Amino acid sequence: MAEAVTRRDVLRVGGVAVTVAVTGSACSFLSTKPSGSDADAGSAKKTKEPPALAAKVKAGKLPAVKDRLPAKPLVVKPNEKMGRYGGAWHLRLKGEAYGDAATIYSFAGYENLVRWDPTFKKVVPDIATSYQVNADSTEYVFVLREGMRWSDGKPFGPDDVVFAVQDILMDKRITSIPPFGDMKAAKVDDHTVKVTFTKPNGTFVNYLATRRGAALTDYPRHYLEKFHPKYNPQHAAEAKKIGFKDGITLLQDVGGTWSFGRNPDKPTLYAWVLTTSSDQKSQVVVERNPYYWKVDPEGSQLPYIDRIVFSVVGDDEAALLKTLNGEIDVSTPQLKDKPVVAKYRERGDFRLFDVVPEAMNVACIYPNLTHDDPVKREIFNNRNFRVGLSHAINRQEIITAVFQRQGEPWQVAPRKESTYLDKEMAKQYTEYDVATANEILDKEYPKKDARGVRLGPDGKPISFLVDVATIVPTWADVLSLVVGFWQKVGIDAHVNSGSPEIVVERGSANKHDFSVWAGEGGLDGVVLLNPYNYLPLLNPYSFFGVKWAEWYNTKGKTGERPPADVRQQMALYDKVNATSDMDQQARLMKEILAIAKQRFHAIGIAALPNGYGTVANKIGNWPKFTTEGAWVYMSPAPTNPCQYYIKPS
Repeated sequence: MAEAVTRRDVLRVGGVAVTVAVTGSACSFLSTKPSGSDADAGSAKKTKEPPALAAKVKAGKLPAVKDRLPAKPLVVKPNEKMGRYGGAWHLRLKGEAYGDAATIYSFAGYENLVRWDPTFKKVVPDIATSYQVNADSTEYVFVLREGMRWSDGKPFGPDDVVFAVQDILMDKRITSIPPFGDMKAAKVDDHTVKVTFTKPNGTFVNYLATRRGAALTDYPRHYLEKFHPKYNPQHAAEAKKIGFKDGITLLQDVGGTWSFGRNPDKPTLYAWVLTTSSDQKSQVVVERNPYYWKVDPEGSQLPYIDRIVFSVVGDDEAALLKTLNGEIDVSTPQLKDKPVVAKYRERGDFRLFDVVPEAMNVACIYPNLTHDDPVKREIFNNRNFRVGLSHAINRQEIITAVFQRQGEPWQVAPRKESTYLDKEMAKQYTEYDVATANEILDKEYPKKDARGVRLGPDGKPISFLVDVATIVPTWADVLSLVVGFWQKVGIDAHVNSGSPEIVVERGSANKHDFSVWAGEGGLDGVVLLNPYNYLPLLNPYSFFGVKWAEWYNTKGKTGERPPADVRQQMALYDKVNATSDMDQQARLMKEILAIAKQRFHAIGIAALPNGYGTVANKIGNWPKFTTEGAWVYMSPAPTNPCQYYIKPS
């Protein structure tokens, strides 16, 4: 990913969306088949279907279920037991464009070539039954599930993937920044498609398991061609019939709102299909897809639940009241409300479940190691200075005062649920020890002024600002305590609060002293795909080295050449992106993390404690835990909502 800006992502921080710029042939093949539920595909004992669909079959309005399912439907193992058909699922939308689209997609969407397994750790088959990658990770061959159909009954196949790549993703009129870089797609046979890249793209399959993967499998060619100027000169007239300015606008909308769009007529591969536009102001409804291509182990066509009703409830307090009254079937209230929520479990007829945060820290504090001021740069790059600052922080006091005693001292390091966990990295220098902090700082900057402020190498007081964005309310509370601890050991630090736009602008211009931002990178998928907290990849979100990130992303044309160990990290990450061997990717990432551990370029406060959610007792097969906070996982989608069911009352 050492290329110029190729895409934009939406970073979810503290409930707020921030758009970030991520600067990020015939061959012998390495055969790769993800492990997963496909091993027993097609072994179902019998075929069943929902009563409502059976009635349509009897009336001649729908083909028999055996003719609607693929040759080998994907068999989904229930979380607990075989479910039952029927019922409606009632969920909340907050009324935000980003949040609404994400919620709908997370519960009713997410069907890609591959997907995450329910543990959020492995990539497993989905639409593709297997894939192969060539030796240099420039060519991917996907075998598609034979006999799959769109929700309108039309066949799905390689032509749809080719259309998505060639006519949507690589058409600059429609997609300004391709989500996977330059690529091509070609049909191999009726069930096989080949995707090629001009340069190695080893993490392509990993990205296909994220919400980006929808880009290849959510463009039904048979339906969308009439809106494409390449295929229909009258595309504008066709688009205006359903409320769009022209075909380009319509095609941008198809993928622009998490692949549901505003057009209920567009066929889909999802378990449920839109019956109302996804931009409705009061309610969005999705109903079962009669051609959905998954079954339970007994051969019953999924999903079990007939429909999902998403109601817009903008006010959090109103949503909490509806949760306590049992009117919202799944909810994730704020942590501060947990005692209240738990108290009303019986009245609301719901239970609580764990929500494992994706983020690894409540706040990451970054010194600007590429500061324009040579004196501040020298001080901030002094590792002992950073170690001294870390020991001066009373993390337990912060955890008690700000986070209601929830959490534990933690550095900028993967979470304990991650296979990348390094306990030493997570715990180094987290002991609150003022004597040790002063001892370390005395060796580096022993002289002080009359106020007791330490003097830097230029003989002036060590004084700096910590930029704190108002995007997450707890950040200001945390940093007000942190700068107080630092002042007690002779460091004149002060909080500089501002809007996220201002903080980002200052970071982009390299005008910050210290900055605070999100602790993304707690779980495996994000450690691998978005490790900006561990090496300088994103400018400005790698606030500790924005000029180094710029150097990396412009291939040295601008920015500043990093130190040797940082360049080593970058070279290792290039190798991560060049190999499709997931075990090798993991080994390389561990090397990158080992260097980050030694550099200690950022200071952490505490690991985010597990959150919680509520689920109605009538919902069966709900998982024991979900995760949150990452575009990588789109939880609870990987836990297979198609196998949730409504228990009999």
